[in-house]
Amino acid sequence: MAFKTILAVAEYSKDVKAAIKAVSGLARAADAHLSVLLVGEAPSLPFYGYGGAGYTRVWIEESEERAEGLKAARDDVEAMLSAEGVSFDVRAHQAIVAREDNLVARHAIYADLTVILRSGEGDLTSVEQQAIDGAVFDSGRPVLYMPRPFAGREIGRRVLVAWNSRAEAAEAVSDAMPFLTAAEKVTLLTVDPVSGPEDHGEQPGADMALVLARHGINVEARTAQSDGRLVSEVILDEAKALDADLVVMGAYGHSRVRETILGGTTSEMLENSKLPLFLAH
Repeated sequence: MAFKTILAVAEYSKDVKAAIKAVSGLARAADAHLSVLLVGEAPSLPFYGYGGAGYTRVWIEESEERAEGLKAARDDVEAMLSAEGVSFDVRAHQAIVAREDNLVARHAIYADLTVILRSGEGDLTSVEQQAIDGAVFDSGRPVLYMPRPFAGREIGRRVLVAWNSRAEAAEAVSDAMPFLTAAEKVTLLTVDPVSGPEDHGEQPGADMALVLARHGINVEARTAQSDGRLVSEVILDEAKALDADLVVMGAYGHSRVRETILGGTTSEMLENSKLPLFLAH
């Protein structure tokens, strides 16, 4: 299966065009339609009984100002993509605070792949985290997370698959087949493998490597020990050593609430990776 409808989700910002341009080449290479969803955050609703009509008027004016900014950004993105030679449409929506996940999910279910584009570096914004949650948990579609420093580089020539013999990882491998079959080299990495039929297999990673090889993929199984490091650190260190340009992994092995409270490898990867992450749940 190829990605023929790609949804690019970006938080509205003054330089949002640079982030979106990074994914237009992906759509062109796949001969896919690119839908762009620009997400703006609506101002918090006024607390009635505090501030009175004056506060409500300010809220209305701020809402209108943000809506105008979103419309201008949509027009700029449409003008840019018109020159990129891709099929596209651009949507701009203001979302209620902490409900961006619902907005993104409603659009993502109609795409083969959802690309979450970072608006900057450092910690994820609340809008970006909500967008990831909605796409991963509520759409049933795979997600490509694009950190800002990587924008513009080619994706998918050297792919690292973080394999742990779990359902989420298997789903990620299946969904990422368009990237894996086109890659020059795929490395299947197992961290702290445990041999045995109920763990990682008699030869950790070998079973899935064989599955990929049957698709004609140039794949190598590799193991690594954490030695006290976080699993996310091991994955990123191995990706750097292999000069990988994409990491494929299962996302959120636990519930959304548990991941939020306790953290996890997925959250750590999202916070620290300078490489694109292909995620499935």
